[in-house]
Amino acid sequence: MKEPRSGKFISLEGGEGAGKTQLLQQLLGSLAAPGREIIATREPGGTTVAEVIRKVFAEVPADEVLTMESELFLISAARSQHVAQLIRPALARGAWVLCDRFADSTRVYQGHLGGLSSTLIETLIAASTALLEPHLTLYLDCPVEVAEQRLQRRKTAAKVSHSLGEGGGVGRYDGAERALHQQLRQGFQALCGRFPQRVVLIDASQSPDLVLKQALTAIKERC
Repeated sequence: MKEPRSGKFISLEGGEGAGKTQLLQQLLGSLAAPGREIIATREPGGTTVAEVIRKVFAEVPADEVLTMESELFLISAARSQHVAQLIRPALARGAWVLCDRFADSTRVYQGHLGGLSSTLIETLIAASTALLEPHLTLYLDCPVEVAEQRLQRRKTAAKVSHSLGEGGGVGRYDGAERALHQQLRQGFQALCGRFPQRVVLIDASQSPDLVLKQALTAIKERC
């Protein structure tokens, strides 16, 4: 189901520490134009209900472990709200929507990494999105060693933020083993071959300015 071409839906994907959030903030400024509405959002989250679900996902009690199926159902419920209440209405009025993660993260985290069947994953994605797909997906591909360095810096910064009463991110995979991060990278790289018409790989080990330049080139060519 295609949205009006005046509205653009761009998702940003990648493993932990790839720099999605930083790029999204840069794009907000770079894509600004007279009369153009730009919305920055994220998954899980984006609406009041979806943010409540994000909190459940992020703050699991110590005496309980989420099953992979529960992760999938929670994220899908949040996505259904997100698409229906924020993304589709925004596209319908011609806005540009920039989203930090979307359905591709489900394919990688709960599918490639979590081991859930592709049939189940795709059924839940189709139901929660009502077949909505981004016009363009920017995949930030980052070597594991570089991502680890960034995550360590983020961990240090988070401690400072916590002492100041800030925070609220999910961060469920920040402290994972290197092999897991490599699996995530492989999962996202596979999506580039699966959806070549939509997914563009960007070398996220470059400087932020070069990453932004490459992203803007992809947006100009495909949107």
